[in-house]
Amino acid sequence: MKISYCPEKKLIGVKRKLEGQEKYEFDFLLRAVRIINTLNDPVQLIKYFFELKTKGETIKKIVYSKDVIKAKAEDLQGVVQRLTLKQDVEVREIARKHNAQLFLGVKDFWKNENYALDLLEPGQETGFRLEHFRTLVEKPIDELIFTVVYKQVDETKKTSIQIPIIEYKNKKEYIFPLKGAWLVFGNWDDAYNHRSMHSQEFGFDLVQLNDNLQFEQTIEKPNEDFKCYNEDLLAVADGEVVDCFDGIPENPSAIKMISNDEKREIIVKSGFVPLISGNYAIIKHATNEYSFYAHIKNGTLKVKKGDNVTLGQVIGKLGNSGNSTGPHLHFHLMDKPSILTGRGLPCHFTNLKNFAGEKITFIENSFLIVNTE
Repeated sequence: MKISYCPEKKLIGVKRKLEGQEKYEFDFLLRAVRIINTLNDPVQLIKYFFELKTKGETIKKIVYSKDVIKAKAEDLQGVVQRLTLKQDVEVREIARKHNAQLFLGVKDFWKNENYALDLLEPGQETGFRLEHFRTLVEKPIDELIFTVVYKQVDETKKTSIQIPIIEYKNKKEYIFPLKGAWLVFGNWDDAYNHRSMHSQEFGFDLVQLNDNLQFEQTIEKPNEDFKCYNEDLLAVADGEVVDCFDGIPENPSAIKMISNDEKREIIVKSGFVPLISGNYAIIKHATNEYSFYAHIKNGTLKVKKGDNVTLGQVIGKLGNSGNSTGPHLHFHLMDKPSILTGRGLPCHFTNLKNFAGEKITFIENSFLIVNTE
């Protein structure tokens, strides 16, 4: 039996201090697992075991029964078909290929033609996705042991893999990409929002409330009526622009997007990334640390590929281009200059305060209001 997982090599864990608790919350995401029957006999999957360890000591153990295994495999089955079956229409085929990378960071992970549920013939495979772990601990979890228990003929056997878990430390100091007070949403604490995508695991969106402190992204109104529209976007650190795009038209308002004909023209002419990101910029700051800004206002990008930027330099204006339901900035840090293959990284900031005026470095919660110093 062969087990592989995504993202490969290691997982990134983050922690959050809870008020009134001596322990803190430790959180990590196992994006995808693939299990292949490499034996000469059929196997029946019986149980999955997850062991969360700290310095060799098991802190928590989770067991999935045969029914849960089958349910998770069924959940994944439709996803595998959408990500692997080729489409006849050019636009759909472009989207299919790149969506697999967007969610997994790789072009191929599971193979639809070999996919099964919990009974695997030789050469068949199964798996699951988006296994989210959040637990109270005194010390960080540094290892996940995943074990598959199965029956081969009349004998019960098991296969395990060891998955390292690290706490990531930034190689550079970063400032917040905007000035003033901002509402954060789609943050990493929601495992099924941005975090479901490979490079966006620790990404988030930024908007401003109106003068009555109301969230307006769900109301159809012109872009110009949003306080945040046209705000300056700032380089979070010194760096080099390694990729950027300008020329994607603005969505006309919140909720209302450009027409499907315009979308088809963009994906065929300019590709998948401008379609979903709108106008964007990617800046290299250090070895394997790249910042990504999406949905920039059309015609306002002030940098080009190859430009060197300095900390706090204005690189463009906040807009509503691409796959966006209203004016906002999408921001994340990643380890490669590609939102399809880069891996999302936590980003700590040096100039942030929370709504109470307390200094913070890491955004822990969605719908948190943060201010720059």
